[in-house]
Amino acid sequence: MIQPTGGRAMSETSPIQLKAVRHIRLSEEIVGQIERLILNHELPIGAALPSERQLAAQLGVSRNILREAVRMLVQRGLLEVRPGSGTYVARPGAEFLQDFLDLFVRTSEFGLFDLVEARQALEVQIAELAAQRATEDDCRLIDQYLGELEEAADDPERYIEADISFHAALGRAARNEILQQLMKSIRGAMRENIRIVVTHRPAAVEEAILAHRRIALAVRTHASGEARLAMQDHLQGIQRHLQDMQRRDPLPSDSAPDRRRDG
Repeated sequence: MIQPTGGRAMSETSPIQLKAVRHIRLSEEIVGQIERLILNHELPIGAALPSERQLAAQLGVSRNILREAVRMLVQRGLLEVRPGSGTYVARPGAEFLQDFLDLFVRTSEFGLFDLVEARQALEVQIAELAAQRATEDDCRLIDQYLGELEEAADDPERYIEADISFHAALGRAARNEILQQLMKSIRGAMRENIRIVVTHRPAAVEEAILAHRRIALAVRTHASGEARLAMQDHLQGIQRHLQDMQRRDPLPSDSAPDRRRDG
């Protein structure tokens, strides 16, 4: 039995649960080496790795072990394999976090409310930065998606995609790569958020269009304080609609707002 040091022995029926130590696999050692090279910028983004034959010889392993290591690095988003071209250091993306958040919002009873709170933390700042940094091209793109929103008011699917595109355009205009990647990571969850509101509260569409007009105008005129306030008001409006749905029209269990946050 393993006993903690500096205290009394645990009973025979409740030992500390430890797993047997195992030897690290060769593929995991290769993953560690390549990961360190990437993090130390010795392998920059976009750099091509040597051919499979050269790399296996350099590492002193079989091609099967090397392929296993490459698969693990691809799964982590560190490498990408381009058929007919080779293996390259990938640009960091948000795809894997996005898959998790999509599932979380669909299955958690408090996922939608958590999402709106996360959007408030991200998008209020994004709107302010976009108003400070947006170029003429950014403003034209934001206005384009605003126009698509207005035209799609009676078409829920088109409306949802235009709404997602509008917020993505704001993210690009903010000129902050981390904020932009975080926005990408919640894109699918946002789609579910918008779908729930549009489906259960069609009247919310007109309210949202007015909010988007206000945000777009603030960004176009570089009024950063107004952009921040407009986005905050917009997201608080979404939060109120979710709370109202929670009180009056219970949603399916896979998308129901958290009952602990009613009010």
